[in-house]
Amino acid sequence: MSFLEDSQINFSSFDPEHLIELSYISKSSKDVGILALMNLLESAVHRNKRSSVTGVLFYDNGVYGQILEGLPGAIQPIWASINADPRHKDIQVLDIDKLPKRRFSNWSMKFYGSEEISKFVPELRMSLKDGVPALPGEILALMRSLANQSTQQDGLPPKHS
Repeated sequence: MSFLEDSQINFSSFDPEHLIELSYISKSSKDVGILALMNLLESAVHRNKRSSVTGVLFYDNGVYGQILEGLPGAIQPIWASINADPRHKDIQVLDIDKLPKRRFSNWSMKFYGSEEISKFVPELRMSLKDGVPALPGEILALMRSLANQSTQQDGLPPKHS
């Protein structure tokens, strides 16, 4: 199931014992600073660990992209929370489907910004310039490919001393 128009998902259509992957993009409803992003990421890491959900989060220039993977019963409340979150607008589901195995098994939530991602897909930088994701398929493919780029155990950035 790809590129859904509607953010309403029937989670009961999935086997409750089978992993699923849900990916989406959205626009930020307001400017997000680095401190707010780090707080959001830290909160997501702890919530996802409790729920056995893994994934990756992308944010740049007012655009969020995220992949969540886990059991449908664990993803559903997170998805409801995202849809109710006033920080998101124009949410577009990219894909939701069964997942044979986790891509991000080591990450409760890994974060990437455009600097890291632009190294892999330079044309993405131009599509995000105006905060309009013109390449949602490329964002999805890139986020999926990031699973091979790192083996970091959690999504928190390394601490500097």
